[in-house]
Amino acid sequence: MTTATAPTALPPETLVITGWSAVSPYGLTSRAFADGLRAGARTAAEPAEAYGPLPSPEVCLVPGFDIKGLLGPTGTAKMDRLTALTLVASDGLLKDAEGNRVVATDEFTGVVLGISMGSLENVTNFLKQSYTNALPFHVDAGRIPFGSLNHAAGATAIRHELTGPNTTVAGGRVSGLLALNYARRLLGQGRATKYLVGSAEEFSTAHAWIEHAAVAPGDPAPLLGEGCGLFVVEPAGTAQRPPLAAVLAIETRVDIDDDPGAAVTACVRRALARAGATAEEVWAAVPSAAPTAAGRAEQAALAALLPAPALTAVPSMALLGDTSAAAATFQIQALLSVAEAEPAAAGRIALVTAVDRDGAVGCAVLRLLAPSSAAPAPAQNGATA
Repeated sequence: MTTATAPTALPPETLVITGWSAVSPYGLTSRAFADGLRAGARTAAEPAEAYGPLPSPEVCLVPGFDIKGLLGPTGTAKMDRLTALTLVASDGLLKDAEGNRVVATDEFTGVVLGISMGSLENVTNFLKQSYTNALPFHVDAGRIPFGSLNHAAGATAIRHELTGPNTTVAGGRVSGLLALNYARRLLGQGRATKYLVGSAEEFSTAHAWIEHAAVAPGDPAPLLGEGCGLFVVEPAGTAQRPPLAAVLAIETRVDIDDDPGAAVTACVRRALARAGATAEEVWAAVPSAAPTAAGRAEQAALAALLPAPALTAVPSMALLGDTSAAAATFQIQALLSVAEAEPAAAGRIALVTAVDRDGAVGCAVLRLLAPSSAAPAPAQNGATA
């Protein structure tokens, strides 16, 4: 495999990741994510009885996730889990353990969050009330704001006084890459100075049964996960902290020929060409590990394109369960976690791919940068920011 060296300087317009946070089945902090991922720890566990009957005996939930305990009683009585996951992750990204802001922001700092369909539990409960309560309009009006698709992104901006562009994108497992690409475009156009960008997914009884109903014949029942991953991204020329990785290219497309393997192959080749890299240079590749025919085709396509060691450099994302919209963000964070502990990763090319059952396909090419020059600031709850 070709050995790459870290560039001495990045073009000023290059999008770089300068911080990250994760609330995942490994725990509430980025450190818990990195340690658990590198150890290859399994996260599946029996769900609490409060969820009621579920189609799977195990799920991958964020441990110890108590909304009021983590965010306080004000404004959380009716808060959905998706919003809460995003707010806790944003606190871990922007604040230290004492609650002090450790990431500078300005009036042009924006938020872009990738999701699937918002909080399915909140939406289905609200619809149920309209059918079962005494009158159709006898519903819990306090939950209406939480039913909007853009609530989590908006609540994050309000909590941290971020007044730049605020956007929500919905693209299933590709959502994290779509969000990152959206941020790249607006930063390149001068519409924002930096972005909080990532994706989130909540687990709920409604989500479990909807996913169960969507399983194709012959596919296993999905082991569902949840969580939220966020990054601070900014142009290299104005970055205020040492970068952890440079985003060299992002490609997305839609599989219209019912051939996900071919779509992934084309997407990867295009992304590598745009990044000025070759398949032989790829040090690590992280597929989405989707438990579907598209996921298996994705894995096969990468195996045919890339050096074999690249596909085993990072533990499988199946350890986290199917985290849906949060998956692609967690995949990038898995790369950063492994690179942090591997000095040989500095300067190397890494690849992340994602596929969704609706035909969306995405690929990102990153250059990993020296961990020693990118020590992140301490963040809330002991997370690395």
